[in-house]
Amino acid sequence: MSLLVSFAASCGSVQGSVQSSGFITSHAVAPSSASVRVSATRDPPKAEELGVAEAHGTVPAATLDALISEFRARVASMGGDYGRIDSLGTRHEMVTETYTYDCSTTETVTETRTVSQVNPDGTVTFTTEAVPVTRTVAKTCTGERQVEVATLTVVGRAFRTLPEER
Repeated sequence: MSLLVSFAASCGSVQGSVQSSGFITSHAVAPSSASVRVSATRDPPKAEELGVAEAHGTVPAATLDALISEFRARVASMGGDYGRIDSLGTRHEMVTETYTYDCSTTETVTETRTVSQVNPDGTVTFTTEAVPVTRTVAKTCTGERQVEVATLTVVGRAFRTLPEER
């Protein structure tokens, strides 16, 4: 059998922040609509290996269930009906995150106000005075901080079982 090495749809997002890719190491096969069985302990008997499949995503959105589901979808897109998980790993890295915060301030200004007063004889007197007034000045600031991000990855192989095995 000749070996055709081709790349099958890299980094296609299916479930939010979970992505996958596949590398076909056999001849190209049409995508499968069959349900994909998954194992982490054995290769399927009497099956053709199609290539390598992987799924990855960042925690907390990337749960193990979401990764396995994406891995199954990638195996099916490669024409497989069986996925063998060879490794499951977590990588941690520090990344710079931009964030916003309330950095409102207060300011005191002097305002002039006029006060009216009714005198005992019924006349009105007006007095002008300077009064300190404190008010809040709304403001949003931006900062950066280092945060740890965990990325989960499932790597395995895609297989197509022979017709009598399906």
